Amino acid sequence: MSNNKNNTNSASQHGVLISLYNIGILLIGKSGIGKSECAIELLNKGARLISDDIVIIENIRGSLIGKSPDVIKELIEIRGIGIINVREIFGSNAIENESKIDLVVELISFNENHDYERLGYDTTFVNILNIEIPTMQIPVSPGRNLSTLIEIAAKKLIFER
Repeated sequence: MSNNKNNTNSASQHGVLISLYNIGILLIGKSGIGKSECAIELLNKGARLISDDIVIIENIRGSLIGKSPDVIKELIEIRGIGIINVREIFGSNAIENESKIDLVVELISFNENHDYERLGYDTTFVNILNIEIPTMQIPVSPGRNLSTLIEIAAKKLIFER
């Protein structure tokens, strides 16, 4: 995971931060892979948007807290549609000012030669600002319902706690 450290207690990360079932999920991946579209689908399932495109991350007393830069707060960019105001389209319940980051989901292009995790036994972690956060990779390919897969990942994390 690449981040730009402003100081030892904060960083910025390209991605989308949502909260689903009170689980903060940081979606990362290459530009154009579908992070924002996935977030829109999750908003339809009751998720809340914290930030689209850039997430400001702070280590606050041992927890990672993510929020949006003020200039893009409540906005999400959808290729082919443009920039939308989430509060106007989905209502105020679809917005949250900040969220703890509990899970990092990396959306990656599907590669048939790659050996993807299939059993879920091995939890991998990413270190952000000296805090270990569970992470998983979800391969993106036509026909896969990414929002449902991310919803299941959030529920799985809840049951593992």
